[in-house]
Amino acid sequence: MKDISLRGTLALLLFLACLSQLIFTADSIRGAKEKRRRQESRGDDNIAVLKGKFTKDKARCSWLARGEDSYTMTVTCRRGNGDGFTCKYTAKPATCTEYGSNPEGYWKQIVRSIKKQKKLCADFRALIRAGMCKRAPLDAHFKLTGTSQAKPHKTGNGKTPITTNTTLPDNKRQCTERIDHSEIAKEKCGDSWGNLCNFLFTMIQSGDC
Repeated sequence: MKDISLRGTLALLLFLACLSQLIFTADSIRGAKEKRRRQESRGDDNIAVLKGKFTKDKARCSWLARGEDSYTMTVTCRRGNGDGFTCKYTAKPATCTEYGSNPEGYWKQIVRSIKKQKKLCADFRALIRAGMCKRAPLDAHFKLTGTSQAKPHKTGNGKTPITTNTTLPDNKRQCTERIDHSEIAKEKCGDSWGNLCNFLFTMIQSGDC
């Protein structure tokens, strides 16, 4: 009877130790996620943001570039009738030696090149080039990576339908990145307690969504 009681006590202690480890791990994961969310909402001070406006083919256009080493530039154009398009270009300006000594001149040349594009947001082979970077790698120039076009149409009642954004909110996207609880449970608790620990760990982490 003493042996049975001793084994039961040891099993209970092992379970409690495993449970405390799971709680600690879950708290660490929550802390890391909260830190990442705060950083995303606050923004990174190292990320540069440049923007401007121009007119092309009777359309009002704007561009916005964000990045540090690699930049993503979003170009949006709208006409008076509501037609328009949006696209994204990417580049690594730092691969151009001249950029380091004259970044302002680089962006002026990029904007000038945007205005001269014959098929803006339509030609995936055409690069938006900076003249000062003729000898630089192709990465120094902006390349088209994606584009979308909006053409408003009227319904039977004469009203233009509202366009909806199908992009999932940030919190929903984060919920799709679920951690494999079973692997963590086996690592922390062993095979014998894995199923129980997996169940407990799932309950602990379910509040993230």
